[in-house]
Amino acid sequence: MRLFIATMGTETNTFASFPTGLSDFRNCLWNEARIEDEPPSPWVAPCQIWHRNALARGWEVAQSLHVFASPAGTTLKADYEAIRDRILSDLAAAMPVDAVLLCMHGAMVAEGYDDCEGDLVTRMRALVGPDVRIGIELDLHAHIDEVIVEAADLIVFYKTYPHIDHSERAEDLFALMVRLLAGEIDPRMALFDCRTMGLFPTTMEGPLIAFSQAIIEAEGKDGILSLSLNHGFPWADVPLAGAKMLAIADGDIEIARAAARKFGEQFYRDRREATLPFTPFDEAIAEARIKGDKPLLIADTADQIGSGAPGDTTHVLRAFIENEITNAAIAPLWDPMAVGICMQMGVGARLHLRIGGKFEPFSGPSLDAQAEVLFLKKNAWQDHLGEERIMIGDVAVVRVAGIEVLLTSRRTNLFSLSLFSLHGITFDDKQVVAIKNLYKHKDLFLTNTRKQLFVATPGTSNPDWSALDFRRLPRPIWPLDEDPLGLEG
Repeated sequence: MRLFIATMGTETNTFASFPTGLSDFRNCLWNEARIEDEPPSPWVAPCQIWHRNALARGWEVAQSLHVFASPAGTTLKADYEAIRDRILSDLAAAMPVDAVLLCMHGAMVAEGYDDCEGDLVTRMRALVGPDVRIGIELDLHAHIDEVIVEAADLIVFYKTYPHIDHSERAEDLFALMVRLLAGEIDPRMALFDCRTMGLFPTTMEGPLIAFSQAIIEAEGKDGILSLSLNHGFPWADVPLAGAKMLAIADGDIEIARAAARKFGEQFYRDRREATLPFTPFDEAIAEARIKGDKPLLIADTADQIGSGAPGDTTHVLRAFIENEITNAAIAPLWDPMAVGICMQMGVGARLHLRIGGKFEPFSGPSLDAQAEVLFLKKNAWQDHLGEERIMIGDVAVVRVAGIEVLLTSRRTNLFSLSLFSLHGITFDDKQVVAIKNLYKHKDLFLTNTRKQLFVATPGTSNPDWSALDFRRLPRPIWPLDEDPLGLEG
């Protein structure tokens, strides 16, 4: 067998004013056909697993680009086409192949392309013909419609949010591909449109814990090969947005359709209880003034880079200062210019520093303050799952009005407590800690905080969907429309 693998991904916030270009991919992940050489991370794990598993079976493996960019605004047309055409050119050069496995995000939008993944896979199918098998792994915050379903043979989504199962789903997809190539299965895929948008945690709380377990238990029974709930990415104004249920059955499309409808309607009934709750900003700051036996955690959700925001607003820092909250930490805040200045000055320096608020209209205002440089590190990282590392560029930790602020030169979220511990910040002794995250941190702070608040500050990724200027979103869709499937009447 001869296998072709490639990676292409970013998550596009169509409301963000700053574009995604080739430099953003090069700053996050850019690997030229040698994925086995990359240090472990969530973006390289799937292709590394496929590469390793294929070689263990004695297969030949051909590779193309492996590229990922941090979430941001719409990708430049020429840059998307350059990546796409490079992958297609490499595939043409690698022919003949028996199978293709692709790691993609699923919510990549470029100028002129609402569905970059569907565009790539459709062109790929035209290139390889009907007999080459194509399998895809996608983030569950993807967009999907019949275009990519018709072009692919197998599609597997992450099942967890926070995303902790990218490796397990890569193994699932590879196992299905092995069976498909051996002629043991005949996959038939069906989609059910849940007419829903939003954010729906699947671990530690809420009805999607049981839902996720139910779909896992249903796989391998009654003709079902795979089940995936695609939550959709809510900060994208594109016609194929919204949550959809995908079912893959063995040889019978009607089984797939029935399963997609059954589980899709169950998710729809769970959607209200499953939705991530948000706390008004002023209420969160009032709570932050209260001293407790453990830190209060505030998640600055509207300026977290995982949904395409810049990650450089200072609203929380300013509120802490104005409310005389001093035993606090804020991390991470993206400001490569401030990091560079601190690097020049050195640890122990005291300076008047302009912090944050520099990148786009929603970023402002900056905060001008007296700062003391506490810690510096070049080429820094934070730990993730197993041996995975998330590279975060250069780091400067400064103290402003008693508040420790971790500045980075690369946009990042908090993936683990090592973001603090590796950079000189203690956690347990703080009154309040603010992070620029949406939800991926939730499970990390169950026992070491007195409360976790998800707060919508002013920012690019406002989670108040009614406040966003949607013009192309498919309607009706919940929560903008009350009961689009008519199951609650």
